[in-house]
Amino acid sequence: MDIPRTLVMTGHFPPEPGGVQTFTWELVRRLPADRLVVVAPARPGAAGFDARLGFPVVRRHGYLLFRGLRRLVAEHGVHAAWIPAAAPFAMYAPLVKAAGVERLIASTHGQEMGWFQAAPTRAALRAVSGTIDTLTFLTETCRAEVAAVLGDRTRLVQLAGAVDPHRFRPGPDGAEVRRRHGLGDGPVIVSVSRLVRRKGHDRLLDAWPAIVRRHPAARLVIVGDGPMRRPLTGRAAREAPRTVTVTGPVSAADLPRYYAAADAFVLPCRDDRRGLQVEGLGLSVLEASAAGLPVVVGRSGGSPEAVVAGETGAVVDAADPAELAHALNGLLDDRAAARRMGEAGRRWVCANWSWDRAAARLAALLRGAPADQVVRPGPRIENAVRRVSPAWDSGSG
Repeated sequence: MDIPRTLVMTGHFPPEPGGVQTFTWELVRRLPADRLVVVAPARPGAAGFDARLGFPVVRRHGYLLFRGLRRLVAEHGVHAAWIPAAAPFAMYAPLVKAAGVERLIASTHGQEMGWFQAAPTRAALRAVSGTIDTLTFLTETCRAEVAAVLGDRTRLVQLAGAVDPHRFRPGPDGAEVRRRHGLGDGPVIVSVSRLVRRKGHDRLLDAWPAIVRRHPAARLVIVGDGPMRRPLTGRAAREAPRTVTVTGPVSAADLPRYYAAADAFVLPCRDDRRGLQVEGLGLSVLEASAAGLPVVVGRSGGSPEAVVAGETGAVVDAADPAELAHALNGLLDDRAAARRMGEAGRRWVCANWSWDRAAARLAALLRGAPADQVVRPGPRIENAVRRVSPAWDSGSG
């Protein structure tokens, strides 16, 4: 895989967990390390993480990522740049080009959809879009939002997150996770995400009594961290002390075991703050499908495109607890049908969601290739993954 010397300017990079962090990391670690320089925010533990990488990482305090760009571009012979999250970092696009970068790629996620809804941030993105050579989107829903605002100001190309089907697969033993949390032998529903309001776990707890009434042995496990962790933990302790567990963050090595311990997965996301905060895609949904679980997903932004409705799971209005409970009870009522959905989800993810293919597409864009050119991943990609893959708790977004 050949790319020009490339600057990656990102506010979302390990060791900080999150969905955009996972997106950035999984693509960067598949690119040739000797062609990269990364600019990212300073974080606790970053020095130890960076020391194990095969490329330099320049850490900046706060979000002052643009400091010293001209010097970095000249020092490393940079010709191309990638901004993995356009909101807010595409605001630096004119500065990146002024520093001498010839080709600039920027990527959009759920947050950008909110920016396009508000007049000040919509105008800001429109103003800088002409300095971006290619703007990528996750899903067709996202593309429509971007195109409606930007028109033909920049080229739009799909670049979606993916999943590692070797890491997330049916088979790992979930018994230890069940013992650790006292889940028993009954059905387990798992939810994995960053714990913010738009992920909808408050509505999931509203729905939970209707599920336990019908399936008294059912248990709910909420995995993740974020500002909603404390209120969710307190509410679970008060209202469902023996049937709901909020684990907090778990290690990257342990995460597949949580999927293995479950019988179904739910991401009850919803649009929040009058549509200013929406889901871009939902990487944890793809992880769950790769692990062979049927999924129930709230309708928000591009989230429906992480599901083949009726085949790999269900898409619901997760703001309605009754609709959430109905979908989850349906999976627990017919376990054979749920298993068939999980098997179909595994096949679908393996066939359609590949980090290697996504990295090859990004490499093609950095080279300036046509949008439909995707280089077939080869051994060099796999070797690069092994070379720059220190342990990291990727979390979920």
